[in-house]
Amino acid sequence: MSYTTIGSIIEQARKEKKYITRKKLSAGICSPQMLYQIEKNLCESDPLMTDILLQRAGKTPDKLERMLKSEMYRLVRIRSLLENAILKRKRELSMQILTNYPNRTNVDQMYQYRMKASIYYHIDKNYEKTLKYLKQAINKTLPNFTYEAIDQYLISTFEMENLLAVKKVQIEQNLENTIPLQSEQHLKNCMRYIDLHFTDDEEHAKIFAKCTWLRAQIAYHNGKYIQVITLCEKSIEELRRNTMIYFMQPLLNLMVQAEKRIGISPERSKWTQYYNTLSFLWKSFAEEWHPTDALFHNCSQIEYHLDYERIRDERKAKGITQEEFADGIYQDTSSLSRFETGRVSPNKKTFEKMLDKLGLERGRYSGYVVTDSFEVMELRRHMDIQLMQHRYANARETLKKLKQCLDLTIAENKTVIEFHEILIADRIGELSVQTALEKIQELIKEILYHIPTRNEVLMLNHYCLLLRETGQIEKADKIFECALQKMCDSKVQNEYRYRSYVLMLNNYAYYHKDREKSIAVLKFELLCGKASIIPFCLNNVLKVLEKEGASDQELDWWSKILYYMSDFYYFHKEKEIYKTYLREKRKIDIID
Repeated sequence: MSYTTIGSIIEQARKEKKYITRKKLSAGICSPQMLYQIEKNLCESDPLMTDILLQRAGKTPDKLERMLKSEMYRLVRIRSLLENAILKRKRELSMQILTNYPNRTNVDQMYQYRMKASIYYHIDKNYEKTLKYLKQAINKTLPNFTYEAIDQYLISTFEMENLLAVKKVQIEQNLENTIPLQSEQHLKNCMRYIDLHFTDDEEHAKIFAKCTWLRAQIAYHNGKYIQVITLCEKSIEELRRNTMIYFMQPLLNLMVQAEKRIGISPERSKWTQYYNTLSFLWKSFAEEWHPTDALFHNCSQIEYHLDYERIRDERKAKGITQEEFADGIYQDTSSLSRFETGRVSPNKKTFEKMLDKLGLERGRYSGYVVTDSFEVMELRRHMDIQLMQHRYANARETLKKLKQCLDLTIAENKTVIEFHEILIADRIGELSVQTALEKIQELIKEILYHIPTRNEVLMLNHYCLLLRETGQIEKADKIFECALQKMCDSKVQNEYRYRSYVLMLNNYAYYHKDREKSIAVLKFELLCGKASIIPFCLNNVLKVLEKEGASDQELDWWSKILYYMSDFYYFHKEKEIYKTYLREKRKIDIID
């Protein structure tokens, strides 16, 4: 059985851009020989290295679902703990974690310099040392880099953040005086590079927002307020299309300040309303230490699973004993037992033997469809957004294109297509609720014996909604609770399977009018930089407030927040519902 590997995904992404050789893609990261080994699935590497290689090819790792070895997941957690410790201003803890961080590759060393720079910036406020370590980080993977020759390099989002951070520090050093023209030109070069090389919508939106914000700061400092508005509006629009709350506040803040400077009344500005709404949500529900404008903080939607959890759950579900499963794979059950408890990790051949024995079609990597083409993964992502925004005709057209691009002899691909055909037909009324229920029931069968994948979560979620529509409330609740409990029992933190977790938690909270769980969803959205569920969890909160007999003032406020968030992220159906609600129930006319 053949599996999609991170190597095949990188190779395909590289070949989609015909000018990218292995030598060029790997420069400063690893040797061309090592990249060859990665592409041919002959060796394994740290997820950070593969992320950077993908980003250099203009693609986002966010479209991937990964099954990690335990030691790889530990590295992911260490980086997260270190970055959070810095933002919380815990210097001693930050240095302790950093001292014990691996130092094996150029990527490891670049990351160490980057984090030292972050410590000196966020905690010590030492610009000199911040710049020193930033330049060392840049030189490690982009040797002899100059902003003037930027087009001669392949640069990842991660590396571009290092380049922008240098400009950010230099701008802050000169805010009281004149900002050198050189800084603005360097940022223009970065922006041009981003536009040319970052072809993935989400990846472009994330890094473009940071570059735009820095350019807009310079323009504001120089009194070029129309330019500020033009720059910010373009980036804000891109984030909106990709349902990102990530880096939105600093851009909106600059936009609002520029409007005031040219005489636009805040009372007549929807940008002001959007900014006030987001500011309220952030101040009320985000972690105190969580910044809105940290260049090294990222908006990530990668979903992680642990290999030993999935293999163990599948083995048990199929009724295979450890003795039976170890036969032909390990010499004895003790080796299998150590793997199933996360104490050791198998090599590539051993892991593939396990997958084959269990009849699993997906390997360590999946793009929510089994393919190594990012173009196809992007089609799937576009369809998801269309469905969220109730654009079912558009979603059906995208689904047709997706169907033509996928190998439907692969069971998971076939299931993805069939499920979305049922989903769309159900949403537009072509199928009865009972018929849709029966068709999805055929697809899901038995999948709750393991932590559900993203595709399984989508099917389970819609199945539960249909169960409730047909009055099978208890059965729906049991499935919701079982899936959520499986995720919570995993060693993987739920922030690393954010999309799946918040979808099920939000719907469960809605049906149970559970304000606490709705707030938990909202906090997850802010933490992960996304806004795709925010209008719906705000709706949950409003329903609870109505039920509890909240004051008119509180209901008015929450209703307006819900309207503006629906409007801001193009949830047109929800926007019209709450515009009507505000006008008829709350007696409030809204600026449109």
